[in-house]
Amino acid sequence: MHPWIVEVTRGDLVESQHIGHGVVIDQSGQTLLAFGDVARVTFPRSAAKWIQGLELVRSGAADAFQLTDQHLAIACASHNGETAHTELVSSWLAQIGLRLSDLECGTSPPFTEAVRLQLAHAHQTPNPLHHCCSGKHAGMLSVCIHRGWSTAGYTQYDHPLQAQIREHMRQIFICDPEELVYAIDGCSVPTYAMPLTTLAKGFARLTSDDLDMALGDAAQRLFKAQTAHPFMVAGTDRLDTALLEAGQGRLQVKMGAEGVYCGAIPDRGLGFALKCEDGTLRGQEALVVRLLSQIGEDAIVKRLASTFRHPEILTARGQPVGHISVGRQ
Repeated sequence: MHPWIVEVTRGDLVESQHIGHGVVIDQSGQTLLAFGDVARVTFPRSAAKWIQGLELVRSGAADAFQLTDQHLAIACASHNGETAHTELVSSWLAQIGLRLSDLECGTSPPFTEAVRLQLAHAHQTPNPLHHCCSGKHAGMLSVCIHRGWSTAGYTQYDHPLQAQIREHMRQIFICDPEELVYAIDGCSVPTYAMPLTTLAKGFARLTSDDLDMALGDAAQRLFKAQTAHPFMVAGTDRLDTALLEAGQGRLQVKMGAEGVYCGAIPDRGLGFALKCEDGTLRGQEALVVRLLSQIGEDAIVKRLASTFRHPEILTARGQPVGHISVGRQ
């Protein structure tokens, strides 16, 4: 199958290209759409946060700590590190009796340039709260406290929390997670490589009746939290937030680092996964918008701002001089 090519033009010349692979699969295993190398083994990176957050609900920790849907949404987030995000994670840590130093995600600048500039203007130094994964880590710490597991080293492969996440993966992806190639993500937790087809099937299964009741209920609760609070999943000027808003409760979608997007449309029983070969954000965003259009979700796409539907190349003065579009090789 031919890959999709994201073309970046300047004037009449194609200046750059990004190669994309992807697949959309329904709950019966039938392929609705495929392009490029659908067997490409890929780390889902942060696109897997819906799965990493399941134990927060399934374990009973979410109810024990009286967490809201906003907490559950940010547990699945790659957020911008805006004030609403950092304040929520900070209060969450206080709620479970832990400190900033207990987060093992490390420190990174906020996700978007606008927020980084705001932080610099305020003469503030980034801390672990600004890391885009801090909400996920607060969720993982909550599970550890509720389960009576050590909070130190919760990001390690052999920690009981990570072992439990692998058990959920066994059911979701129909695989032996102990045999998967794994590496360490940017926020220090393990990430597991799978073919795009396996990832797409798993995301379709997350919305099916095939999971055990507790895990299925957890998946549904996290789905509803993400769709109810799109801002907490990403933030201002982010495609994830825009797509969740445009989906109006029908779409779960999540980007991952290095060009990945995964998601699900429960009322159609669909799961999808894609990879932009060179790992660029502009490439993966163009691909996921085109994918949704190609499977008949034009209503969702039309609700997006034109900057996402028809991204342009601009000069420093804001003058359009080119565009980004998707075609086939």
